Amino acid sequence: MSNRRKFAFRFLLVPVICILAYFTVIFMAALPVAAFCGENYLDYEGTIYFVEGIIGVVAITLWILIRKNSSASIPPCSPGNPIDWTFGILSALTMLGIAVIYFYLASHMSVSFVKKALEDYDDMMEVRSVTRLDVYLNAIATCFMIPVIEEVLFRGIILEGMLEFKRPVLAIVFSSLYFGGMHGQIVQIGYALLAGMILGAVYYLTRNLLMSILAHIIFNIFGSGIYLLFNVSEKADNVLTIIQIASILPFTVLFIYIVWKKKKDARVKNGETRGEGITAGEESV
Repeated sequence: MSNRRKFAFRFLLVPVICILAYFTVIFMAALPVAAFCGENYLDYEGTIYFVEGIIGVVAITLWILIRKNSSASIPPCSPGNPIDWTFGILSALTMLGIAVIYFYLASHMSVSFVKKALEDYDDMMEVRSVTRLDVYLNAIATCFMIPVIEEVLFRGIILEGMLEFKRPVLAIVFSSLYFGGMHGQIVQIGYALLAGMILGAVYYLTRNLLMSILAHIIFNIFGSGIYLLFNVSEKADNVLTIIQIASILPFTVLFIYIVWKKKKDARVKNGETRGEGITAGEESV
């Protein structure tokens, strides 16, 4: 396969297939709920999300098993080390802090279409669960199942494939554009794009899918889950907001350190490779 065709395959075809597969799963999840609940099926969004999570996790598990049995590569995933875990946690808090700033700036813009987009977003995010059980299913799916599905698709498959071209910044930006665009609503596209870049950086710098999944789970727990399950007081919400915004600084410091260490390790590895080549050349003489 030529480089041009390989580029089109990794940067266009694979992402489109993954996004279509994701929306197919959503459609498949809505069908049985609609059949059972009738025209009011949207009042059971938690059930829809939960069924979507089950279908998605099963599909991903089968995909991984098939790849393993055929000796094909799967996304790198390991327990990680303390720096990776710290980076994953700080990444999640930083995404939340950036989201706070993002919504603050958007809400203070005197542009009509932005105000309308924020109103549409608030309406979209309104919980449509008629039972407490549906709320619990919503929280489980949103906080744990959907992050796993999205990370496998957008970081483990789409970004991993793009990284084959050894241009990580380009790969992270493009995969984030797909991740943001997939969310559909204009306000959500904006912060999902920014979150996608951070999640992409976590995956690339740690080379560990578990860390981007961890960051995504924490982001969804504190960005949505706790508000679904609990009546969070204004004081507690303010404390969380301060922590999230304050996390941007240590995240930035750790990000710079990991990038520096990754470059340093690469230089050492390249030096050792050149040294082995020179030694081999001398021995052949």
